Amino acid sequence: MEITAGQDVFNFQAFVLGSFVLILCILIQAFFVMVVTSKGKRALISFTSQHQNVRAQLVFVACILTLLLSHLCQIYVWGLALNYSDIIPMAHQAMVYAGSTYTTVGFISDPLPTQWQLLSVIMAVSGLLSFGWSTAVMFILSQALFPAEK
Repeated sequence: MEITAGQDVFNFQAFVLGSFVLILCILIQAFFVMVVTSKGKRALISFTSQHQNVRAQLVFVACILTLLLSHLCQIYVWGLALNYSDIIPMAHQAMVYAGSTYTTVGFISDPLPTQWQLLSVIMAVSGLLSFGWSTAVMFILSQALFPAEK
């Protein structure tokens, strides 16, 4: 569908659905970040202070995998939203598109109807925010894993 001059492509339904799923994804990310920072950082500090470096490294890897699980959950939520709203009727295509857009890689063509393309932008913003947040958490965990020499 080609957009003609003066055609309104802002879809309030897309904005509402996208905002709702974005907020849900932020809550998912917040939960996983809370778990990783409260449990993981405490364990890292404990193991590094006791010079149990192998255990500390294993905790660090577990924390990174937990953050990865957070992103996979968020991609799944986006895919479900696309599929259950019948925006993308095929579940597999909805999940792959959600992953492609959430990660901002964009490796598949956009299957969304023109009036729903705003969702692509909101999905990408969701991924950018969550990946940035995960990066900050990994930096905090790295500081606990490799404390500065005094």
